[in-house]
Amino acid sequence: MASGAAPASAKRAVPANFMGVYWGNQAAEAPPPIQDAQWQTMAASGVESVRTVFNWAETQPQRSEAPNWSTLDALVSRAARTGLDLLPVVFGTPSWARIAKRPAAPPRDPADLARFMRLLVQRYGPEGQFWRDHPDLPRRPIRAWQIWNEPHAWWGWDVSRSRKERKYRFPAHYVRVLRAAYKAVKQADKGAKVVLAGLTTDSWRYLEQIYRAGGRGSFDVVASQTFTGKTSNLYKTLRYLRRVMRKYHDQRKGLWITETSWPAALGRAKFPRGQRPFATTDAGMARKVKDLFAMARKAARDKNVRLGRVYWYEWASPYASKNWIFDYGGLLRIGPGWSFQPMPALAAYRAAARSLTGR
Repeated sequence: MASGAAPASAKRAVPANFMGVYWGNQAAEAPPPIQDAQWQTMAASGVESVRTVFNWAETQPQRSEAPNWSTLDALVSRAARTGLDLLPVVFGTPSWARIAKRPAAPPRDPADLARFMRLLVQRYGPEGQFWRDHPDLPRRPIRAWQIWNEPHAWWGWDVSRSRKERKYRFPAHYVRVLRAAYKAVKQADKGAKVVLAGLTTDSWRYLEQIYRAGGRGSFDVVASQTFTGKTSNLYKTLRYLRRVMRKYHDQRKGLWITETSWPAALGRAKFPRGQRPFATTDAGMARKVKDLFAMARKAARDKNVRLGRVYWYEWASPYASKNWIFDYGGLLRIGPGWSFQPMPALAAYRAAARSLTGR
């Protein structure tokens, strides 16, 4: 049995693949053997699903050349070996496909991303070439794809510089891109799930904008990425999102939290406006992990919410920046020499996983 698989007799209080973390940033730059060990540790700690970036710009930097799959192959291999589900967030427009030179500018032509999505599913989906090329690996095809990240914000969808770019702004152009990506994914794997880009701050308002722009029918799961001081506010956000989904007769769709955290940044980093309420201490972050998954269990069983997954942001981080509070969100601290040191929140995460999954 794969190290990340639950015993058949386990009693679960939540849906499959409920316990998630984000993997990326500095952790993904560690030497390969250290990354291998961390994926084993994730599986042993109760993680069931890993959200990570599949960077379009890095994978297909030249339109005329075949994609370089080496980085993504390594991620998929680690997930397969450890028995972990993988949720790729496809993000980052190559320079040849962007509407402008700015890194966060969206793709000009939705068909460009659609072609890339088709290639991704043809490689890593149920009939993927990757699995034929690696018969030694446990076969764990990717069945969910998240299309972009926070497109309502300039750092995810930068169209702010000129009038010419207004026609590419959120939500209208994002919906065009989403619709094309959805069609491409479903053509390659009818049973795959397409996850809406993570929506933060007043996420329910952005979701309504997506529906008004014609987004209904172009995704299977709504994704919340709310950061707030209280877990009760997060619960309210989920209920607000469901309310919008019901309004547009889309209540059967899934609802996941694809990012949230309470970084242990108090006394360590400066707080940009609006971030102080969800900054805390090491001990405070451990308490928040406990509170989060207690709330998540309730939300999973609430027929008016039906929460499907939760991804903590993030698995490991350096705890070093003076200006970025999310540098202190890791369940582990990345130290000198690529040492990964458990923080108090890791024990809280493990306890939550045991309680919710029976593992």
